[in-house]
Amino acid sequence: MAITTTDGLLAGLQPPIDFLKVGATMEAAGIFYTPFYVSGSPGAAAANAQALSGAALTSYAGQLPFTNPVSGNTYLARLTASATTAGKLVLIDRLWHNDTIAETTTTGQTITSATFPARDRNGSTNGVGVLVAIEVSTATTNAGAVTNTTLTYTNDAGTGSRTATISSFPATAVAGTFVPFQLQAGDTGIRSIQTLTLGTSYGGGTIHLVAYRVIAELPLTTANVGAQIDAFTGGFPRLYDNTVPQLLFMPTGTTATNITGSIVYAQG
Repeated sequence: MAITTTDGLLAGLQPPIDFLKVGATMEAAGIFYTPFYVSGSPGAAAANAQALSGAALTSYAGQLPFTNPVSGNTYLARLTASATTAGKLVLIDRLWHNDTIAETTTTGQTITSATFPARDRNGSTNGVGVLVAIEVSTATTNAGAVTNTTLTYTNDAGTGSRTATISSFPATAVAGTFVPFQLQAGDTGIRSIQTLTLGTSYGGGTIHLVAYRVIAELPLTTANVGAQIDAFTGGFPRLYDNTVPQLLFMPTGTTATNITGSIVYAQG
């Protein structure tokens, strides 16, 4: 059953889940950062050690708490947060990730991605609204920006040999840097991944591919001032069973930033 009325929403509200992530220096203004690997509540996640083909996720230590409903569906009823610097907070569902990328290899690295879980925008494995990013868990050592990173993929319509690009991956990217690929024109999601080509060596460090779906975005326009979205202003997005919630933050500078807030789910 779906929640289709205000009474159903009120009856299905769950207790707030608080989060606090302790700041670390971020890469640059306008470049996404994830506090996934820093301490706080929840605690720091450990970098995954999957093969290139990666693994679909149903839970992961370090994620924001999430419990499947006894029956019915789960929706985002409210997201509240503040940060010690201004920026934009994004709540995502981490669907799949990998490891063992060769950071100094500049030719194509073949990936036969494990099927993403049925948690795209429509609750299917087709990949509608699914994006992919490079996530850094140990700082890279590339001396300059890398402008030729590409990903070949199959889109949500089942068309293969599509090419996604990162127009500029930052030099010496700090841990937590999270850089999304831009999809080929006309595409609206990624179903599977076939090849990663760095083009230029990332020098060292550890990077991962992460497939994810955006659930909600929250502008934090003033430091230390809270903001929120609710079921009405946030569009009441559904979180499918076994969602793996994670935070991203797009800062206005590099200053270490503490992020606090809470999530309220509605189930029914």
